[in-house]
Amino acid sequence: MNILKELIMGVKSHVSKWGSSLAIRIPKAVAEQWGVGEGSAIEIDPKGEELHLRKRNFDLNDLIKEMSRNRQHPEEEWGPPLGEEEW
Repeated sequence: MNILKELIMGVKSHVSKWGSSLAIRIPKAVAEQWGVGEGSAIEIDPKGEELHLRKRNFDLNDLIKEMSRNRQHPEEEWGPPLGEEEW
């Protein structure tokens, strides 16, 4: 596994246009080793000439802290139970 990690560390990619933004393609082997896929949340931390990428791990307490009344969805009526669910 060390050999694989060393090989992946040297992988190069290119910046491409994606709509009005720019995108960096992450090779499949790197994504698998890193544990990310389409839709994964990441943090981008520019450091001089480098970009540091980190998986963003969500903590329930952090998500709750970001809640506010103006971002709350109203309750909706779903109608009577149709299966074995209970309300």
